[in-house]
Amino acid sequence: MSASSTCQAVFFDMDGLLLDTEQLSFSAYRLTREAFGLPSDDDLFMSLIGLNQPAGMARLTEGMAAYGNVEAFTAHWDLEYARKLNAGIPVKPGVRPLLDSLRAAAIPYAVVTSTRTEKALAHLRIAGLADYFALVVGGDQVVSGKPAPDIYLRAAACLDVDPEACVAFEDSENGVRAAVAAGMITVQIPDLKHPTPDFLQLGHAVAPDLLAAATLVGLPLVETLFQPQ
Repeated sequence: MSASSTCQAVFFDMDGLLLDTEQLSFSAYRLTREAFGLPSDDDLFMSLIGLNQPAGMARLTEGMAAYGNVEAFTAHWDLEYARKLNAGIPVKPGVRPLLDSLRAAAIPYAVVTSTRTEKALAHLRIAGLADYFALVVGGDQVVSGKPAPDIYLRAAACLDVDPEACVAFEDSENGVRAAVAAGMITVQIPDLKHPTPDFLQLGHAVAPDLLAAATLVGLPLVETLFQPQ
């Protein structure tokens, strides 16, 4: 699996891949379940990762059918999450060196996220990454979100590149399925949930971090940029 000489663009998921936000959301979710006196259900949270807002809300409503007011639950969860984000959004290791390397090599790149575009831009600004990205494709820009390939196909169309000549970096199963379905060279960098042997049958690669993922697919890296962040 190599994109060293043919890569036309690189696409990044955002939450759990560029930004270490899934941990914050998970913590806010658990606090909300405690506040509502609900039993622990980490599997429900894990099933939401990578879904856009409508699909995530539908899944949450289904999963909480026995517990009543899902709107009140999500409002409380959003408040807890916002409090955590206001304290700062941590960036995953290797993000800035990799983006600087792609810039130096003049390889186009973009964010492809299930998060609404406006919200994604706000989070990138808080994290200090907004200036890196000329293109952010959010979940509100397509009808069918991840795991459908639509959002990746839209991103490729925006850059006028061949999806099969692009690299996609993802952390979630839904995101990986979307990128693979779009025909992209796909590398998963697991965050909260690690792939099962059955899931690996999709044929994508797995790496422990972004720089290892970039090396795996042969992207050019500027070694002098690899300084501790």
